[in-house]
Amino acid sequence: MSTLLRFWAIFIVTIKRIFAQRGLALATSLGIVAAVALTMSVPIYSDAVYQDILQQQISGETAPTGEMGRPPFAFMYRYVGAWNGSVNWERMKPVNEYLSGRVRQDIGLPVKFFVRYFKTDSLKLFPAEKGTYDTTQEPLAWVYFSTLTDLEKHATLLEGSFAPESTGLADSLIDVMISEERATLLGAHVGEKFIAYTTIKNEQTTTTVEFPVRIAGIWKPTDPQEDYWFYSSQEFRDALLVPEATFFDRVIPYLKNDVYLGLWYWVFDGSHIHSADVPGLLGRIFYTRQTSINLLPNMRLDISPEDNLTKYLRLSRSLTVFLYAFSVPLLIMILTFIGLVVDMAVGQRRNEIAVLRSRGSTTGQLVGMAILESLILGAVGMLLGAPLAQLVAQFFGKARSFLDFSAVTGLKPAITPESLRFGLVAVAVAMLAMVLPTLGAAKHTVITYKQDRARQIQKPFWQRAFLDFLLLIPAGYGMYLLQRSGDIGGLSADPFQNPLLLLVPALGIFAVALLVIRFLPLVMRVIAWIASQTNSVGLLMAARYLSRSTSGYTAPLILLVMTLSLSTFTATLAQTLDRHMHDQTFYKVGADVHVIEMGQLQGASGASGAPGGQQAQSQSQQGASAENSAPIWVFMPVSEHLKVPGVQAAARVARIKARLSTGESVGDINFIGIDRIDFPQAAFWRRDFAPVPLGALMNDLARTTEGVLVSFDMLQKYNLKLGDTIGVSVYQLSNARDIQYRIVGTFYYFPTWYPEEGPLVVGNLDYLFEQVGGEFPYDVWLRTAPGTNYRSLLEGIDDLYRRVMYPRVSLEILNQEQLRPERQGFFGLLSVGFVALAFLTVLGFLLYAFFSFRRRFIELGMLRAIGLSAGQMLVFLASELAFLFLAGLAAGTGMGVWVSNFFIPHLQVGNDMAARIPPFLVRIDWPAVFQVYILFGVLFVIALAVLGWLLMRMKVFQAIKLGEAV
Repeated sequence: MSTLLRFWAIFIVTIKRIFAQRGLALATSLGIVAAVALTMSVPIYSDAVYQDILQQQISGETAPTGEMGRPPFAFMYRYVGAWNGSVNWERMKPVNEYLSGRVRQDIGLPVKFFVRYFKTDSLKLFPAEKGTYDTTQEPLAWVYFSTLTDLEKHATLLEGSFAPESTGLADSLIDVMISEERATLLGAHVGEKFIAYTTIKNEQTTTTVEFPVRIAGIWKPTDPQEDYWFYSSQEFRDALLVPEATFFDRVIPYLKNDVYLGLWYWVFDGSHIHSADVPGLLGRIFYTRQTSINLLPNMRLDISPEDNLTKYLRLSRSLTVFLYAFSVPLLIMILTFIGLVVDMAVGQRRNEIAVLRSRGSTTGQLVGMAILESLILGAVGMLLGAPLAQLVAQFFGKARSFLDFSAVTGLKPAITPESLRFGLVAVAVAMLAMVLPTLGAAKHTVITYKQDRARQIQKPFWQRAFLDFLLLIPAGYGMYLLQRSGDIGGLSADPFQNPLLLLVPALGIFAVALLVIRFLPLVMRVIAWIASQTNSVGLLMAARYLSRSTSGYTAPLILLVMTLSLSTFTATLAQTLDRHMHDQTFYKVGADVHVIEMGQLQGASGASGAPGGQQAQSQSQQGASAENSAPIWVFMPVSEHLKVPGVQAAARVARIKARLSTGESVGDINFIGIDRIDFPQAAFWRRDFAPVPLGALMNDLARTTEGVLVSFDMLQKYNLKLGDTIGVSVYQLSNARDIQYRIVGTFYYFPTWYPEEGPLVVGNLDYLFEQVGGEFPYDVWLRTAPGTNYRSLLEGIDDLYRRVMYPRVSLEILNQEQLRPERQGFFGLLSVGFVALAFLTVLGFLLYAFFSFRRRFIELGMLRAIGLSAGQMLVFLASELAFLFLAGLAAGTGMGVWVSNFFIPHLQVGNDMAARIPPFLVRIDWPAVFQVYILFGVLFVIALAVLGWLLMRMKVFQAIKLGEAV
């Protein structure tokens, strides 16, 4: 009873403490809510994404040859006599009983429907009239007896009725149903009789078996696309369908009781399957397969979602790990905020804790109150954070870019047991961060607490352990690996698949933030010395205070530095990746729209058109071998494209293979012919593609008709320079032509060209046509107006040419890439984290300003008592906040910009050349950085206004009193 009373007393004191400091309790709860929401949103999002992908993959699963596609979660167990021979029904009975019943419980999913199908080996079909057939002659058809459950619910009768059960002796008629197609081929009608004939060979004898059959009905599937039809209707064309009783009592007893095919088809409802359910389901599927094989060897599970479930589980886990790796810095920041708030709360209670310890309270009782308080706040955080996590996951699915949630999504995020486990882990870590400061405070009595307040006995643990310098080691090693090989640990090159690429800069940012805390007192001493040469008392006091009392502002300054650094880095990374995906797509296509068109071919037998580009070369060569006269290509003017609504510019681009001759060496090259006037208007181009602007390159081509631009690697490979003459051999229009060109310019990159394809030469298209004796097929690149309907545009072009082939639209490809689940999750995580960090940092600094004022209430009252004016006091507080803000902004922004410029270019480390071209252009997202500046500027004004208001209301007689600060 006494234990219960003590617990009740602790509970009451804890509740009173929470209400007494409800502001801090609310702030702590917000931090826990943010941690829970961010932690739970990752598995919720990945589960929702891959549940949707799972349904799509299974629905679109490729069926075996000759069979239809399967519905999701379809299971087909089969024994196939074509592979293993017929099997006696007595041997098949055990597996039939299992697969017709208990397998349902073993799979453990809701059932949509079940179909059972059996068939015999093939039989010959002859007319029934005596003497009209000879078994040595060709039969009317090869047929087989089969039975199919619930056929009457899914078939439509064209004639007759469903076959009734037929029992009796071997010579009694068997009523059967035949398919519409077989009835048409036979010219058969209901009531006609036939003989199904086969022979059964034993070791010494051959037995003839005849089944007299009568057509009871002619049928067809009511809906051939219905999920019920596990085979296409063609598979039942030769079936003589009978009821199961007829099949087992009247047919197979006369066929040595042999069944040629047994099939059990289950369709389950897997719409509620989540990633946590998949391992168990995979185990149950394996169990049913092995059980059926044990009951009947050579049984097969031919159709099941097993492969897709395995892939789903792997992808779901990889996406979860991927997003968690990227969220580590954000979670550290949230824990830092929680630690800041808890430290403030404990700071308010240190005197109370010391008095309780001096009066007999044990450390266990004090820690117990802290644990109980953390449990209460953790429960509140869990209750509020779980539904918020669903909303955050929904935002992940709507992320199109950084801070852009305009994507349309059909995701249905749901809280799963796995996400709840992650949420509980986040609460446990937050509770630990809340309890640990109390352990440090509980060791003090009144005497040791006074000593600790009088002076800072020792530096923080992380400074004494030189943790800031130690953290620089892995960050520096990661930088070394990136500089040396462009990758870390040989992991995947895709930034969306290699979280370590982003953990290294985040680690470096955290280490620098700690270094700022270490060296800021030195800077403040210098500023204090400078301020001592002036008459500004408030500025001097602020500088000296910050140089002497680092423990008070460590957490808020770390929050500020890391928030600015991570915000600058993540915003820049997001903008760079977003813009690079745009550039990479347009570089691959060449322009807004890239089409291959068919021209009119005259003078070549049997040829009226051929595709543009390289695809026309083989046809030209064939035409040359067939006729002595060269074929003539006729094209409409490229300017006709401008008549299509939405087209703003059009350029001809011809790409061919050629042979280079420099006098000393030869080699295969790529040659691209362009219209120098139209090309700049239509093509995608970036300033870093060449050492000079695109206009200057086009002017070089204009000044020299035979001038060409060559890739920079070609200059190096063949030891060429500007002004050199090269020979280019091209094969077009049935003839090989040697053309002399002069190098007038160079470039590093050219749209649609990748250096691994070989060197590239770019020249005037009209000059090329002139040298080879006429035009040949080319591609057309188009620049379109914003908001163009590309379907209508392509239809308009097709109306002009009637032979448009292989159209590629950059924006359509870009839109597909933007909806990659890992990309959406990544940008959603960055966006939500950006907003959450900004909010928590603002809240943390406001709390710091307010509680710092309360903690130094007596100190400020003494300063007012000795003669400092309200204005000097306000300058003192304003200078203190300003120093912290300026230090945080300068260090955070500087570190963020440096990290962005250093790390982001190294994140482009693809496994092939296409992944690294074009190179990253680091674009510092200054608008996002300025938004943070404005936010903190507003924060500074609000904090200063609150402090000024408190300062004006402070009464000196209230501050100068016996006792401790409030």
